[in-house]
Amino acid sequence: MKSQETQNITTENNPPVAEDTPNYINPQEPGKTEPMTQVQSDSVITNQDLPDPRVRYGFTLALGALLFVVAIYYGIINP
Repeated sequence: MKSQETQNITTENNPPVAEDTPNYINPQEPGKTEPMTQVQSDSVITNQDLPDPRVRYGFTLALGALLFVVAIYYGIINP
């Protein structure tokens, strides 16, 4: 009988997980969301709004190469 009492005491001291978790991590009503306003929907950037991935990668590579040359010129990188 003593082991059952000890078991009950330990489970009473442990709060449920939902009470410990903040509301932004574990919302009480996951199905209800606020409707998005027109301004919010206009400011969302989708994949279609971005340029072609080849252009983005090319620009990033060109910028990196330029910064590398500038770093060698100013002596930040010693070849």
